[in-house]
Amino acid sequence: MRRPAVVPQTLEARVARLEQQMSLLINRRSDEAPPAADDWKQTVGMFRGDPIVEEMIDESRRTREEERRRAREANESGPA
Repeated sequence: MRRPAVVPQTLEARVARLEQQMSLLINRRSDEAPPAADDWKQTVGMFRGDPIVEEMIDESRRTREEERRRAREANESGPA
């Protein structure tokens, strides 16, 4: 399989393109209405029952518990 030819760009061209993209993103955001104060309520419970999210939460909980256990052990053993 042939790769397409890579056209080297100057740093100035790359920065100009990034500036143009940032300008588009900033302008797009400024055209939007600000979120209402209670918009967060629409997301409450949206992942309830999702097995992947539940797995992620369980893993996060196990990680935090392990970190707490290690911190307690380090604290009990005193300064190094």
